[in-house]
Amino acid sequence: MTRPDPVGLLDPATRAWLTRHALPGARLHEVDPLPGGFTNDMALLTAQPADAPGAERYVLRRYRPSGSRVPRNTCAVEVAVLGRAAAGTVPVTAVVAADPHGRVTGRPTLLYRFVDGTPLSQVLADGPVSGEARALGRAVGAVLARIGRVRLPRPGAFGDSSLVPAPDGAAPLGDLPGFVERCLATSAADGPLSRTDAAALRALARRGPRALAAVAGERSLVHCDFNPKMVQRRDGRWAVAAVLDWELAFSGSPLFDVGNMLRFAHEYPPAFTAGFVEGFRGGNGRLPVDWLRLSRTLDLFALADILTAPPDPAYFARARAVLCRSAADRN
Repeated sequence: MTRPDPVGLLDPATRAWLTRHALPGARLHEVDPLPGGFTNDMALLTAQPADAPGAERYVLRRYRPSGSRVPRNTCAVEVAVLGRAAAGTVPVTAVVAADPHGRVTGRPTLLYRFVDGTPLSQVLADGPVSGEARALGRAVGAVLARIGRVRLPRPGAFGDSSLVPAPDGAAPLGDLPGFVERCLATSAADGPLSRTDAAALRALARRGPRALAAVAGERSLVHCDFNPKMVQRRDGRWAVAAVLDWELAFSGSPLFDVGNMLRFAHEYPPAFTAGFVEGFRGGNGRLPVDWLRLSRTLDLFALADILTAPPDPAYFARARAVLCRSAADRN
């Protein structure tokens, strides 16, 4: 049976944009969907640029209309974060081209270079020895601390590519109890979250106002989905290959990212978590006395979204385990 032409899966407008503007004169070889694109469409593109001797790999991201409960950045904002706020501070991928408003391709579209490496989740699942796990944790923590050292004019969401939040703009993640109620109200009636789980989530969300007050006014760059997908060995040591997917980034407290990174800490080798905290502190990342409680509370925004609109059953089960552990700790 003849395999369909994978390049033919691209719509004509996007294919023309790639070969005429993004990679002029390039020969497209393959286009394969990438997993993990829960909010936007991602594909691995293999092409041979006109001035290159061999094929190279790129990631093609096509943005869907945002119907998310969590504010998501536009293509133009993500390009600005990659090119100005994060570049030179932490390892990021190189933007090749963008059609930020979809005027040519019909949808906002971003093309950037593929970053090779091993998924962090895979390295941790393989059970690295204690010394390696600690060193890997330090590397990840140090990178996160560097993100938090990027200061912005004020806290808030990025309204446009200037990356200057509006002076009177509402916090992108605020009013945790209200956010939880909206998530529960819009979840499917036959969703997987039980009434007992919903009650536990509401009880945990009552900590929200105090936690948000503790970090009010902080104006650091926040990735908001910090789980560096790719790590690699460099000179015999683990390093973060790149921090990807800045579609949720905003200006606020680094503790949002700390909570995100340690959401599934019970699944990690303890040495990794200890190394992460060491690396974060060693990189001048500030952790107040009650940082663990604060970061877990701030991460409830993401947890509530996952539990009421899970991407798949396996991820829901992991998120529910976090909820149960947090509820047990509260009691």
